[in-house]
Amino acid sequence: MKNLNWKSLLSIVVIAFILLYPWLGASSYNKHLFILFFIWSIVAANWNLMMGYAGINSLGNIGFMAIGGYTAGILAKSFGVPAFLTVPLAGLVTSVIVTVALGLPALRLSGIYIALLTLIFADSLPSVLTQTRDITGGAMGLHEIPPFYPGMDKTGAYYICFVFFLIVLWIIYRVIHSSTGMAFIALRDSENFAYCLGVNKFKERLKVFALSSLLTGAAGAVYVHALGDISPTTLGIEPFLLTIAMIELGGVGTFLGPILGAFVIVFGNEFLRLAGTLRLTLLGALICTIILFYPGGVIQFITALEHRVEALLKRKTSPAA
Repeated sequence: MKNLNWKSLLSIVVIAFILLYPWLGASSYNKHLFILFFIWSIVAANWNLMMGYAGINSLGNIGFMAIGGYTAGILAKSFGVPAFLTVPLAGLVTSVIVTVALGLPALRLSGIYIALLTLIFADSLPSVLTQTRDITGGAMGLHEIPPFYPGMDKTGAYYICFVFFLIVLWIIYRVIHSSTGMAFIALRDSENFAYCLGVNKFKERLKVFALSSLLTGAAGAVYVHALGDISPTTLGIEPFLLTIAMIELGGVGTFLGPILGAFVIVFGNEFLRLAGTLRLTLLGALICTIILFYPGGVIQFITALEHRVEALLKRKTSPAA
């Protein structure tokens, strides 16, 4: 109970700080960084749901975000659909496309073949966007996408993204701690054992593709309405690698891992811009160092630190021999 209370108290303090941060003299730039943190945390958490919990080696989740972002941008800019409606619509469109194009074919594949299929899916999207430039803006992308409401500033976008962040994390938490989450883990650890428990591989894989793409596509929609534009650079190698780094750095197969990883990558990446061309080198060195000593990522480091503190406290409070 002590650990639970301590962690709960820390969570309350962090949430309270994030809620009050815009009123504590935060600059527009720092609020922009937090918006990026909220969005990329959601993308990383849903990617982790697929890879870390369900054991599906997907490499195309950035494509899910791009589909949702472009869908929301086109609906809002070309058809005048209100922003608060484009978010669920973008999520649904992304879920249908991904479930049909990837979920169903993936049922016949496993391991590296699913990774290749999803990677080809994401890599083909820039060509599709270029060929449909009349709708998507081609290589230039979509700009001046309407915000959530007229006159929205960074503070408004900050709070909308934060609320969306909390809602999505609550959904993922509930899924992980449900029978569906247990089925994902059973299939990841031992398919034969999962079959003996009556887990339907077809059904559960479709679930994880549909849910992960739904939430990631919705995150893409929130992204474009908060920042106002989207382009094929979203599908570039740097966002792809940084999102993978968020999951690996934070801790694969853990709930808080991708969130902590996203925090380190988003703020660390911006801080290291002062290093110029050495930015990615220093960031990569940081990631390699943490993974080398703590393969479970930041979560493993925090757990080890917690155990050491507990052992130290017990040693001080125990009676002398």
